[in-house]
Amino acid sequence: MSEFLTRHPARPGPASRYMDPVLRRFVRARGGHVAVTFVVFLIPILFAAGAAIDYGRRGAAKAELDALLDAAVLGVIAQKTNTITAAMVDSARAQFLADAAKVPGVTKITSFTATPVQGATQLGLTAAYTAIVQTTLSGLMMKTVGMTIGGQSSSVRRIAQYIDFYLLLDNSPSMGLAATSADIQRMQTVANGCAFACHLPNPNGSENLNDNYHIAKRNNIKLRIDVLRSAVSNLVDSAKASMSLPQQFRMEMWTFSDVQTRLSQLTADLEQVKRASAQIDMATSYQDQRDCQTSYGPTLSKMTDTIPVSGDGVTPASPIRFLFFVTDGVQDLPFARSKPRPTIGSVINDGRYIGPIDPALCQSMKDKKIRIGIIYTQYLPLYNNGFYNSYVKPFENNIGPLLKSCATDGLYFAVSTNGDINQAMQQLFSAAMSSVRITN
Repeated sequence: MSEFLTRHPARPGPASRYMDPVLRRFVRARGGHVAVTFVVFLIPILFAAGAAIDYGRRGAAKAELDALLDAAVLGVIAQKTNTITAAMVDSARAQFLADAAKVPGVTKITSFTATPVQGATQLGLTAAYTAIVQTTLSGLMMKTVGMTIGGQSSSVRRIAQYIDFYLLLDNSPSMGLAATSADIQRMQTVANGCAFACHLPNPNGSENLNDNYHIAKRNNIKLRIDVLRSAVSNLVDSAKASMSLPQQFRMEMWTFSDVQTRLSQLTADLEQVKRASAQIDMATSYQDQRDCQTSYGPTLSKMTDTIPVSGDGVTPASPIRFLFFVTDGVQDLPFARSKPRPTIGSVINDGRYIGPIDPALCQSMKDKKIRIGIIYTQYLPLYNNGFYNSYVKPFENNIGPLLKSCATDGLYFAVSTNGDINQAMQQLFSAAMSSVRITN
């Protein structure tokens, strides 16, 4: 039997006929089960390696797509507008799809959605995508499949409010005070002991080049009115730099003593306002030396009539409105004998009243939701002056507190003799902008 088997070997079967020679030797060899085991374990190893590659590719693609989605959302939110239009959303979608097509491994963006969020005080955009990433396993299985990935991004910002600023600037003779203690000493030296640069014309109305105003100029003595002029110019620059919407801020500018003068109409052309600030200067005193050149009542009444009701600031048609009021806090005006005598302040010879502001004068503006910011350029105490001691000193402690009562909470700043009006103006502007964000 064994001879027969040896002489007549078995024909190879159908499977072994096509078997790889190397694999046949493995099968015939003793211990061939090792090779079989290797093959069995090789398949999951290959799939595991492919899965690792796929998840790495998935993670890299998702990170890039998420970054592109963030950029698309922020590109919309950063635009200078209080509304998100359909055109803006379409532009964001087109940009995202164009950039996503360049991401390695991404075969298709299956969806992109973007939803604007429009609130009373906030503007936002939420966007999402889904995409297909090709896989290594699909190649091994010779199938066109992939992994689905997705992401979402959102951003919210406060609506930028439209704001109108009305500047009311005291240019009465008291603003001719030298700006610092050193300037006061110099002024007193060159002007026979007077610390004020009164602007006194000649009897015929021509310019008097020998008055204290011109003496101060010739000696390069800085006056409060000079610092105020510079502060307004710098305020305009700050407003221009702070705008996040086209023509977001408008300004109007007035000076007042006993005469009220509009230097600039309400305008969004802030450069025009800056040019007009060069006209801020001392009011001239009267030749007969009478006083009564600071009238709060008529001035604030005029501003109440001029400034419309304040809005919510969401649209140019409904701006938030501020009054920036700069003064030394002491009014000096004619007094009618028929009026009851005030409880604070001094009535001089029954024809002149000098005293602090009456906060009731500001209430009508507050009723119109107008926000009042005040810079108090502190009234200079002159204790070596008989007039001051008799008529101003009795109410000097009321000047600041009553002005503060006139101001909107948080919008009052006092500037001492050596203080910086420019800094106070910048602080007022910052506080005004903060009050808008907090309140709304």
